[in-house]
Formats: sequence, structure tokens, C-alpha cells
Amino acid sequence: MAGENLQTIFNALSQFYDPMLQRQWNRTTFLLGALAASPAKPAEWGAKNVGFDVEFSGATAQTVAEGSDVAASEYNQDVDQPAILPWATYRSSFQVTEQEVDAARKSAGTAEDLMDIFGARILSAGTIIASQIENDALVGTGVDASGNPTIIGIYGGAISASGSYAGLNPATYSEWAGNVLANGGTLRTLTPDLIEQADQNIFNGSSLPWNLAMTSSGVTRKYAGIFMTGPTTSTGTATNVPLTRVNDNGNYDLGRPNGGNMQQQGLFMKGQPVVRNRLNPAGKLALLNTDHIRLKYLPRVLRQADIDFMQSIGIQGASGLGAPKSSVQATGMQMRVAVLAKTGDSYKISCRVTCQMAVTRRNAQAIVQDLSEV
Repeated sequence: MAGENLQTIFNALSQFYDPMLQRQWNRTTFLLGALAASPAKPAEWGAKNVGFDVEFSGATAQTVAEGSDVAASEYNQDVDQPAILPWATYRSSFQVTEQEVDAARKSAGTAEDLMDIFGARILSAGTIIASQIENDALVGTGVDASGNPTIIGIYGGAISASGSYAGLNPATYSEWAGNVLANGGTLRTLTPDLIEQADQNIFNGSSLPWNLAMTSSGVTRKYAGIFMTGPTTSTGTATNVPLTRVNDNGNYDLGRPNGGNMQQQGLFMKGQPVVRNRLNPAGKLALLNTDHIRLKYLPRVLRQADIDFMQSIGIQGASGLGAPKSSVQATGMQMRVAVLAKTGDSYKISCRVTCQMAVTRRNAQAIVQDLSEV
């Protein structure tokens, strides 16, 4: 009888798997994590839609002669107008059989997330919903291809220099215009002066400081290159070094606090963090004042007859590679998990979030576009 090896008994040996499920998707959200999501309340914003009042300039002041009467032309006041945005509903659904759930739960040696396959599918639904909301918060136009309402994103019309937003038009109220630096579709190099120009426009429009720079990975790379040491001469002298950059990792922690999900890149613009976003359109950069960007969601009022529950959605799993809990960044919104009517031996689950993003001060934001990433 010939000797044997592992291959001889390979098929007879039991198979165990690593307890961690190695997710390969990237559904990380960065913009949503920077915004303070809050539920609709009767005493704040309401629930019919996302509405807020806006005040524009209308009051006047002038010098007058001593003792003169007030002329009719002097009676002027600031103009108050309502701004209204509709709710947008995001949904993800799945179906699992009773046999699948029972078998997975009793399968020793399987990844723990698969043993709780019901929970794993809910987690996946939450992350894909969060990813879609993040996408629309950047580029959503307010309506999808089927005519359904979406979030109006910062590049999709919320911070444009023209066109109506929330029912108000900057052609009528000039202070409702966002700050957009474009180049007619011709790509140009990102320069410190372009950033300063955008900053200047925000200051002139609102006098408010922006606190976050959101852009693509390609623009981030070009921005980081601004601080690189230029070529050296034959004598070793550095040339073409208009800026110098020094990071103290101990003090700056590479740009973001520990435990947050913002990428720790060590890049700042005028003291504010630069955050690259995988969903950010190429060649575009936004300077944002997050104090004037509100993320609202409509909470579900549960009845006793409802067979569903609420769960906070976030980026559990971050890039899908099993990120530690310290990097889990919840969006702050709640997702309704509803068990649909049972028609067989399977569970039908639908997960839903109803929300909207409101830019309440457009002139406190800026977009720089037509930037080269090459």
C-alpha cells in the first residue's frame, strides 16, 4: 500500500471558515458623517416636507435732513420667504427562506455574520442605502430617471449660482446664489489662488467661515502635490517651491480625530480638513459650511400592529473589509426595517429611509470645478 498525504484525506476533513465575513464592497460615507442628521419634529421643520424660512435684504438706510418727515419711499424691510424641499425615500429589500436562516444559524465553522444571515442582510441593506444617499447628497438633481424625488446634492443644484432651489430663485433674490468658480468646461490646474478666490467669494457673500473641503481622490492628489518640494539644481538647491508644508503627526493626527471615519490624510486648506470622497465628481472641489447644511429624516411612527423596527444606518464595515468599531460612522438617521406579508416559507424584508438635505445658506458655500486630475 502506497504512503498517503493531505490530498488523500482532503475531502474527508471538515471545513471551517474564518469567523469574519470579508466584505469586498466600498460603501463608506463621508459627507453624511460630517452633517448632523436630525428627525423631523412638529416644533422644528415639521413633517409635511423640509421647510425653512429665508430672509433676504430689503431694508434701506439713508441720511436725512434734520427734522424732516419720513418719506413713503423710506418704508422698506427685509423680505421673508419660505423655502421648501420634498422628502426623498430610499429603499432596499431582500428575501431569505426559513430553511436558509435555520441552516445558517446551525452551521458551525461558518463566518459569524453568515450564521446570523438575517442580520447580515439588514446590515448590507443599511450600507447600500447610506451609499445611495451619500451619492445623491453630492450629485442628486432632485428627481431620478423614473421621476421619483431625490436629495438635491451640493453639485446637483443645491449650491449653484443660478436656477431655483427650494422654490427660490437667485434671479429674484441675488443672495440665494451659491459661489461657483467654473472654467467653461476647460480643465485647469488647481492653484492656491483658486482656493483663495473661492474663499474670498464666500467671505464677500456671507462673512461666514467654511469648515470642510470635500473633493475627489484625484483632486486631493493634485492638492497634495502643491506642497511637494520642487526640482533641485545641480548644486542641490531647491527651486520652484512656492509653499512649504510641515505636518506634526502628534498634534495634527494626520488631519482627523481618532475614532472618526474621516480619512486621516494630513491635508488642510486654510486650517480646515480636506476630505476625499469616492463619489465626488472628478475635477470638482467644494468648500462647505456644514452648519448651514442640514440633513433631516422622517422617523417612522410605529403602531402595535406593525411588525417592523427602526435601526440606525451607517457605514458598518466601512470599506467592506471588516473595519474596527472605532471607524464605524453612523449617519445619525434611522432606517425602517419592515417584515412584509408572508406568502410562503420565506421572510420578505424591506428597509427604508425617508430624508432630505437642505442647504440653508447657499452663499456660505463654494464650488471650484473644471480642475485637472492629470
